[in-house]
Amino acid sequence: MPADEIVGVPIYARALEHSRWGRHMSEPWGSSQSDAKEARTYREILEDPFLDGQEKTRTMAESTVAHAVTLLLQRGDRDTAALVLDVEAIKVEYDDQNEEWEIWLEVAPEHYPRFTREWTETFSDVCKEISRRMGYYEFYLAVRETLPEVGPSWRDQLQDQLTSTRRPTNQARRARAEPPRFSQDYLAFTNQGEQTVYRALRQIQEQDLPSDETIGIYPLAGGRVPGKTWEPDFLVTYRGRAGVLEVDGPHHNARRALDTTREHLLRDAGIAFVDRIMAEAVENSAELNAVLRRFLRRLRETA
Repeated sequence: MPADEIVGVPIYARALEHSRWGRHMSEPWGSSQSDAKEARTYREILEDPFLDGQEKTRTMAESTVAHAVTLLLQRGDRDTAALVLDVEAIKVEYDDQNEEWEIWLEVAPEHYPRFTREWTETFSDVCKEISRRMGYYEFYLAVRETLPEVGPSWRDQLQDQLTSTRRPTNQARRARAEPPRFSQDYLAFTNQGEQTVYRALRQIQEQDLPSDETIGIYPLAGGRVPGKTWEPDFLVTYRGRAGVLEVDGPHHNARRALDTTREHLLRDAGIAFVDRIMAEAVENSAELNAVLRRFLRRLRETA
């Protein structure tokens, strides 16, 4: 594995000796949402006797990263921990040549330069400690760029993105060869849940509030806080205040510690109120409307 292609260092660990394994909650192998609610920690997930080999290895890898982030936060090293928020995916692969499992932290190309060798070594040292204490497999930890989504019509799509004046223009959306799957009003969204929340906010904006005292809706508006670039799901302005709304997916529990750090940094940077919308609320229009109105009320009342 050439050193000039990746930034990485090995993680050493013992083979896990437990006889029972837990069901993994998230992609790519995943399980049902009901399993995710029952298993609150990785230790509990790994105690599931029905977990197969792939799920076991994937869960160990995610557990290593999640425990390392949480431990860093507890030690007060918020800068090292916070950078993991830029990780878009954790991939686990087996290297036949070196006969070892690898953990790949995949990040957007614009964020990749920030994952320096020094950061990787610091983070990997903590992962090494976690692996030894938890009794996990031996992993190799590395960082790489997320590949773009590209289809056979990439030339036409590239030409359209370079020349068209009517395309999704959210400041933080990186260019792709394929058009965004979810878009409305020339704004791009990551998933259907975000688009559903946008439609509900737009209804409040256009139908429920007076035009001279309504809200501004800014999906995926990238911004900078000290030491960190973030792309909140929604930046909402109302009555001279700015608030942030994050839309949780069904497998969000592993990021709770990082979410707390992000909220603190956003508030320190002038965001008046930060709130989250659970996946269950997005699927229920009445509940979603109630959640959004509560958010706006609290944003309005925030000193």
